[in-house]
Amino acid sequence: MRVAVIGAGPAGLAFAERLNSLNSEFEIDIFERSNYIGGISKTAVYKGNRIDIGGHRFFSKSDEVMRWWTNKFPIQLSQPQNDGLITYRSSMRNLDGFNTTISPQDSSDRVLLVRKRKSRILFSGKMYDYPLKFNLRTIKNIGLLQLISVSSSYLYSKFNNQKPKNLEEFIISRFGRKLYSMFFESYTEKVWGRHPLDISPEWGVQRIKGLSIRKLIQDILVKAFDKVKPSSQENIAQKNTETSLIEKFLYPKLGPGQMWEEVSKDLIKQGVSIFMNKEVSKLNFSNEDDNYVESIQVKDQEGNIETKSYDYVISTMPIKELVVNSKRLNGDTVFSKEIIQIAEGLPYRDFITVGLLLTSLSDPEGKELDDTWIYIQEPGVKVGRIQIFNNWSPFLVKNQDHYWIGLEYFCNEGDELWNLTNDQLIELARKEILKLGLSGKSDFLDATVLREKKTYPAYFDSYNDFSKLIDRFNSINNLFLIGRNGMHKYNNQDHSMLAGFRAAELIAKDNCNSDEKAKLWLINAEQEYHEEKNKVS
Repeated sequence: MRVAVIGAGPAGLAFAERLNSLNSEFEIDIFERSNYIGGISKTAVYKGNRIDIGGHRFFSKSDEVMRWWTNKFPIQLSQPQNDGLITYRSSMRNLDGFNTTISPQDSSDRVLLVRKRKSRILFSGKMYDYPLKFNLRTIKNIGLLQLISVSSSYLYSKFNNQKPKNLEEFIISRFGRKLYSMFFESYTEKVWGRHPLDISPEWGVQRIKGLSIRKLIQDILVKAFDKVKPSSQENIAQKNTETSLIEKFLYPKLGPGQMWEEVSKDLIKQGVSIFMNKEVSKLNFSNEDDNYVESIQVKDQEGNIETKSYDYVISTMPIKELVVNSKRLNGDTVFSKEIIQIAEGLPYRDFITVGLLLTSLSDPEGKELDDTWIYIQEPGVKVGRIQIFNNWSPFLVKNQDHYWIGLEYFCNEGDELWNLTNDQLIELARKEILKLGLSGKSDFLDATVLREKKTYPAYFDSYNDFSKLIDRFNSINNLFLIGRNGMHKYNNQDHSMLAGFRAAELIAKDNCNSDEKAKLWLINAEQEYHEEKNKVS
């Protein structure tokens, strides 16, 4: 049985690894149209400095994913611990089943570092904790009168028990209108290019989930209690912690792409073929059956096209492209006019990272920045977030005396921001970092620009009819959609991996009916990812 995987990101690679482990008789070919492994979880390198596109914390509520990661890359601890860890030749395994090592820090690159998570918001020249915390800093920054307004607004929101009809109503139901207007409204519009009134509440369910003021208060109380009882210094098993509240996460020593580059090497050793710079330009459906893909067309960088037949096709390409590139062998369209219109109307948000190399970096008050991310809520600047790569991993930065940061801009392909030249984008980033008071004119050393298309699947426009697409795709017997763009779901990489795992299990057991395929779309629909419900027994 031959299987084609479109895309060498977390979903496609996780699928291939799981299917190969279940049945090594499958012949698996992976086609990646870029020269990078890892999709948007790749790591780009510029003059020895590494860039993580959008930032990837290796954290999951799924024990299955956590064990998978740590089996590939052991967790590097700073010292031996005696809380249930078994030591053998400098390697350890704790009771939760996570692989660890206490080998010297420079002895192996294939390790996961335990990193402290710190993100803050820059708003009105002041730094706020992210997510917001009710501490002395917040009270001082907001002011007593403003805090009373925030509290009354939140209490008022609790009297509204109606189901949210859009993202604005969803956020207000969790935080109140005052905090929404201060910290969510303008930033959400900057990220998505749409007002929250025009965005489906499903985005909030997908990304914010259980986070609310009640959760923030609960988290404060739990942490206060934890301080008075013994605990592991480097505990990363945070299954019951909301993702936006975690304080430690795992991170590959050389960035997220390192994980997927090593996984791809392992797969090649196991007989899986990975073709780089090869784009799947067409899916050929049977003339007699619109529910069966007979072959695919693969195009290289020189424009040469080759047709290959497969028993199964696993797609992580954007749905908009998948529908356009699907034809019968005789050239006729496969999908109805309605399905084509829904797919063509699916919106995306594109992404630009401007990497700046600096000699100095501090907050507006001149204090050291130990943040991984800073969310920019200031008016008058286009930058949405700033990553400080030194704090993700010091090994991302070639010279430890320098600061290597990424200014993140959200845009649409073809708009004014996207069409700026690299030099114009670098000049914009330099001006904005100065305007924010984070660096000085004489601190700039070097810069580079990365553009990433279709980074964020969006939840508006034709997305309201997305369920019709799901039903249609589930009816195609040998086609599986997985991954962020493949499913048009704003997933983290662990959700994409879980979809890949489950799809591989269905194929291995030849259990590919539409009802079973429908379960793949439930992953990340609830907080525990439906792990038990979706697992194929």
